[in-house]
Amino acid sequence: MSGCDSNTSNPTGGSDPSGSTGGGTRNCTTCTITSQTRVTVPADRTRTTIGVGEEVYLTCSEGGVTWIVLGEGKPISASGGSLTLRAGRNAGSVTVTAIGPGCYCSITFTVIEPSGLLMRRWPGTPLRHKHGRPDCGILLQFFLKPQTVSFINCEVREKNSRCTADGFYLPFNNSTHYPETETGSRWATMADCIPGKGTPANMQDESYSGDPGGGPPWTVGNMTFPIDWEYRVWGGPACALPHFESNSTTDTAGTCIKTKDGAREYTVPSDKGSTYEGVLWLPGIDLSAE
Repeated sequence: MSGCDSNTSNPTGGSDPSGSTGGGTRNCTTCTITSQTRVTVPADRTRTTIGVGEEVYLTCSEGGVTWIVLGEGKPISASGGSLTLRAGRNAGSVTVTAIGPGCYCSITFTVIEPSGLLMRRWPGTPLRHKHGRPDCGILLQFFLKPQTVSFINCEVREKNSRCTADGFYLPFNNSTHYPETETGSRWATMADCIPGKGTPANMQDESYSGDPGGGPPWTVGNMTFPIDWEYRVWGGPACALPHFESNSTTDTAGTCIKTKDGAREYTVPSDKGSTYEGVLWLPGIDLSAE
């Protein structure tokens, strides 16, 4: 995935550190830099592959040193032999060099952008369904992938879109995902990475088939919304995530199947009515529905 911002105004430093003291500084075995990610998940806090916007604590064995950052990274604070580094908004590499008395050493980080997203039913939540009707709704949790880094300093939102519908859902044809005047959902912040899934958004996403009424008997129907999410880093420009679709189908028996990016649930008219009203929403969530 290409970067969303070509601005590389964050880098500091410039010249070859080996010449910074008139040729008297050298790379040496006694100088070492250790690193630890600010977040505690993923568990490997010494990793040198980090997500865009992620922060890392660096410590140099030489004590009082001068720090030079090459690449799209920003020093947040520096004190003696310690530095806090913030990765930039784009994928790439960042090399940090510590220059001490007669000696220097370096460490290089690989910065990666989100490679995709994952949506899964929110654990412990019921489906939305009205007894006797062919409808189905899911509360979903959103994750940025991969799970090997943290994207906690990103934000995400879902863009507005327009559906195509036929059969049972024909009355909904050309409806928008959000009100026509809105470009999409609010930006949602991210939480700590969840092993096996990725970095979750602080939001719950509602995906609901709707019910145009009529029947039984029911006709076969299909409704599809194109789904496009965006992310941004530290309030920067929006970057596109991979496109997918949200789909609702029903058959002549009234079986309603709801899918969204791999999350799939279904109901039949005879199922007991249920709702996720009263679910304890997270602070600052954005509830979107289609």
